[in-house]
Amino acid sequence: MAGLLTGMAPFSAVAAAAAPAADSWPNQAIRLVVPFPAGGGSDMTARVVGQKLGERLGQAVIVDNRPGAASNIGMEYVARAPADGYTVLFAVPTAAQNPFLYDLKFDPRKDLLPVARLTEVSFVLLATPKFAPTTLAELLDQARRNPGKVTCGSAGATPGIGCELLRHLGKVEINIIPYRGNAPAMTDLIGGQIDLLFDVVNAALPQVKTGRARAIASTAAKRGQPPFPNLALTKETLPGLELAAWQGLMLPAKTPPAILQRLDREIAAVMADPEVIQKLRDGGIEPAYAPAAEFGKIFLIDTERYGKIIKDANIKPS
Repeated sequence: MAGLLTGMAPFSAVAAAAAPAADSWPNQAIRLVVPFPAGGGSDMTARVVGQKLGERLGQAVIVDNRPGAASNIGMEYVARAPADGYTVLFAVPTAAQNPFLYDLKFDPRKDLLPVARLTEVSFVLLATPKFAPTTLAELLDQARRNPGKVTCGSAGATPGIGCELLRHLGKVEINIIPYRGNAPAMTDLIGGQIDLLFDVVNAALPQVKTGRARAIASTAAKRGQPPFPNLALTKETLPGLELAAWQGLMLPAKTPPAILQRLDREIAAVMADPEVIQKLRDGGIEPAYAPAAEFGKIFLIDTERYGKIIKDANIKPS
């Protein structure tokens, strides 16, 4: 019995120490880690949500862009951070995809804790204005006539899978150009250094409106989705090329439940705020809050789904 009591003591001490920390959280600034460069679709959503979350919590929410390695640098930073609620990951489906693409030093499924889904997003296949084809069928025809000449920017993640599916399903040889994030890839698309890029609708919209990029097709499941309701669908030409994603928040896995629950409650209120809803929709992002338990199920389903896509298409890291 003495041995049992001795073995239980450390757990009791940890639990006792964790309780006050959870009760007083937050008493300092919170770091919201975005694993992509500033200026991309994830960054824009993170700043809208982070500002309102900071107002509700009474503490600054600092957006910390940590791009690189197809978002693995930012994800690992959060996975290894103290589980005290002060380091939060702005997560996208790379958390579900990358275990099948890279030899990771962490496991998103074990080392990260889903807090809440924020939004659902679809993607648009964009072309530089200098690119002659205006439809997906014309694009594929040009790629077949010029093997390896058509270029598609890839920062990994779901847009990178879009490039890979375009090559795999279209049975064409496309040159996939790696980037640290979609923001620098967009810069090169606008400048004509690459031909094609899959990007989230909120990042694509201002470029299309100003004529700096041209929308070829939407990866949405059905037509009529804002902000490109009349755009053709990729799956109409290439069945199977349908991409959607979520944006959400995750914490280090051992974060106390009380902190997770408080953060989830505050996020629910943020995502119900009319100002936040309007800002996101103005940028082409659809608010789609889901609480921790539901988001956890979505994450597991996507992990299984993307694992199959990556295996079937024999997708390799760019």
